[in-house]
Amino acid sequence: LAVLFGLLLARLVARPVRELTESSVRIGRGDLGSPVPHANGLELGTLAAAMEEMRERILGLTTDLRLRRAEAEAILTGIVEGVYAVDRERRIRYMNPQAAGLLGIRVEDAIGRFCGDVLKPRERDGARPCEETCPILHARFRGKAHATEYLEPCSGLGRSVVITSAPSGSGPGETAEAALQYQVIRDETELEATRRLRDIILANISHEFRTPLSAQLASLELLRDRLPDLGPEQIRELVLSIERGTLRLTRLIDNLLESTRIEAGQDAIRRRPCAPDEIVEEAVELMVPLIDQRKQTVEVNLPYPLPVIEGDAERLVQVFVNLLANANKFSPSGSAIAIGGEVAEKELRIWVEDQGPGLPAGTVESLFQRFIRSPEEEPEPRGMGLGLYIVKSIVERHGGRVEASSAPVGTRMCVVLPLAEKK
Repeated sequence: LAVLFGLLLARLVARPVRELTESSVRIGRGDLGSPVPHANGLELGTLAAAMEEMRERILGLTTDLRLRRAEAEAILTGIVEGVYAVDRERRIRYMNPQAAGLLGIRVEDAIGRFCGDVLKPRERDGARPCEETCPILHARFRGKAHATEYLEPCSGLGRSVVITSAPSGSGPGETAEAALQYQVIRDETELEATRRLRDIILANISHEFRTPLSAQLASLELLRDRLPDLGPEQIRELVLSIERGTLRLTRLIDNLLESTRIEAGQDAIRRRPCAPDEIVEEAVELMVPLIDQRKQTVEVNLPYPLPVIEGDAERLVQVFVNLLANANKFSPSGSAIAIGGEVAEKELRIWVEDQGPGLPAGTVESLFQRFIRSPEEEPEPRGMGLGLYIVKSIVERHGGRVEASSAPVGTRMCVVLPLAEKK
């Protein structure tokens, strides 16, 4: 009887797990049209609801991005990039018709000539860029290089272009053809920039969603296949793994939606009195599963009592979630993340300090640009370069600022907010 009861219970539990697994597979394959079925039970029901909410958000987001990409592609139909290849002496050995048309020259007239004589980049301080700032030479030592140049080709029409150079494939035993070094040349117009931005967004979304979805799928498959053999603690760990993946996806979606609102000008702040300590506490609670995964701790040391500020509590929680996510990612496992603060006469300062590698020299300004990632080797899971851009935008809309600096060990990201005026 006990065996029959166990088999019946396993079947009752396995069925919704199997359905959730199938839904996860569909989402992972890009099928967002089928809703996630409801599941009984507290944990599986919560998981099913979270997956359905995630599916609806991804569906709305991808539909909007596909529509925008289709609009951009319709405008950009017929605009193609030029390609040319050079040998070790930088003589042109190949040029496609698009590059020839851009430069106003016949392909046969360009072959065999020094590339600087064909492209004719504008001189800088009396010297051609070919001598010191040539991206072709830089790519041979750095692996890849790009440069923005103003060309004065044979057609007489000056063009501002971006030239991206790849390293040559030369090596022991390589043929002369394999040793060619290829360059991509494109007009730097507003429409081209729009198309590149759309491609970057879609490529990043595809990469960033695939990683947590794959982890969720693996956990669900393990639950499906080995549920009768798993103990309560093992089941809990698998559910926590799925929860962590859902948290990552939710944060990615929130950042994408916020970025879209900023670009669309829909960035109004709903100002209400709010308690900074409650904002920090909520952000820490949201990040607990990811912090626990890396065996890190969060040490909160805020002045008491903290003054009330006027702001949008939900957006400010997003600020500190993004800062904690960065600290969690770049700090080593088992390290401590510190949250501190101080109150000045007219402003409140709250910082998040990690024990990571610190800020590379000269990168403070670029950290807050859209789609800019760390120049250092970024650990997995990689982000889309939106977190700090959104932090800066939200804080500045509150009349504050964000300060980034290297701490004695690691990095300190400080949010400075104005205090509410006393009535």
